[in-house]
Amino acid sequence: MQIIIQGCFCFVYARKMIEKLKQTIDFVRNNKAFVFFMCLAFSLWLIILFFSQETFVDEKTHLRQINRFLKGNFEIIPSLTTIPGYHAVIAFFVHFFKHPSLAFVRFVSLLLSSISLVLAYLISKKLDSKYPLIKTLQCAFLPISFLYFPLIYTDIFSLLLVLLALYFMLSGKYGFSAFFSLTSVLVRQDNIIWIALIWTYAYLSTYGFSFSLENIKAHIRRTIGYLAVFIIFIIFVLVNGSVALGDKRNHQMGFYMGNSYFFLAIVGLLFFPMLLAYVRKINFSKIKPSMLYGIGAGIVIAGSFIFIQPEIHHGNNKLSMLRNILLQSGYHQYMWAYVGAIFVGYMALFLMKLEKKRAVLLPFIFMSLFPSLLVEQRYYIVPLFLLLLFRKEDGEKAELALMSYFIALSSALVIMIFYTGLFF
Repeated sequence: MQIIIQGCFCFVYARKMIEKLKQTIDFVRNNKAFVFFMCLAFSLWLIILFFSQETFVDEKTHLRQINRFLKGNFEIIPSLTTIPGYHAVIAFFVHFFKHPSLAFVRFVSLLLSSISLVLAYLISKKLDSKYPLIKTLQCAFLPISFLYFPLIYTDIFSLLLVLLALYFMLSGKYGFSAFFSLTSVLVRQDNIIWIALIWTYAYLSTYGFSFSLENIKAHIRRTIGYLAVFIIFIIFVLVNGSVALGDKRNHQMGFYMGNSYFFLAIVGLLFFPMLLAYVRKINFSKIKPSMLYGIGAGIVIAGSFIFIQPEIHHGNNKLSMLRNILLQSGYHQYMWAYVGAIFVGYMALFLMKLEKKRAVLLPFIFMSLFPSLLVEQRYYIVPLFLLLLFRKEDGEKAELALMSYFIALSSALVIMIFYTGLFF
């Protein structure tokens, strides 16, 4: 009798597996272009993973911490600024193998990080995207994050946890969302900004912009898990004496404008094709006053860089990184080009199609940028992912053009790494 029952279970399981396999085959047949471009992305990632035998910049520190965990040493490296949640997870998955190679550790990190693209697709569907597959490819080839997928960095795994928190919030499962919110902070403490965004967005999704004491109380009762995350974070900061875990001297919090200007310049570069598509639709003979005010504000914001020229971290003086070369050029030889890129980035955000409640993302983006003196494009990965997910699409051709533009930029960055020795 037991054999018959087990056979029935096996039969049912086999049927489900066959059905899933058929669905997968149908998906591949119906979305050949999507599969091709995803294969292209993974091919480029595997080239970086297997043919780059040297560790890149912060990879050395992260790999040292992972190796400590593998040896049963739970002491945290003094130069590590983040809570080692990422390192513990990677160590757990690779500890089954003796003496895992650099390529293998990177491969495990890549597999985990690539789940973020599944989340990008699912969130796009939740947000009623017209072209969720194209949007997923835009996320995959986003030049700011593309190079970090196959590397031993916390950033993409951190992004994955933020996206999980966002996905479960959109699904109304606030307990799961709060759990992944906490785990995201255990990987990167600055994710607390995105948890605050998700909590705020949950309120706006339910009550809109109607604020009352009753609504706020009801929201707190329903999302009490997020408050627990905020309390734990505050206790950590008070006990630790800083948001950064180690190397506090080089990561002191303050109010700095350097990242905000560089972020706008990067947005100007990345979304320039989208901006052109928006400008073409503007009827300049009937231009609205709000547009004129927006342009004027953009000129003031971009022009203010000339007079302010915010302080930057000493780490931004190292010219072995493309980011620092671009930054130093913008501060000195090509200041007007930098100011122009800042203006283009501002206009791209100004004209970007964001629903009223999704536009709340913008202040949170800049709140996440102000505290850091070090100008670092990795800080823009979560903001840019969320911008891609939250914005309304234009026509299919415009979205495909933006995707193609991202593919070209990301491919150029990979070539740059192998032929110039620079890193982004």
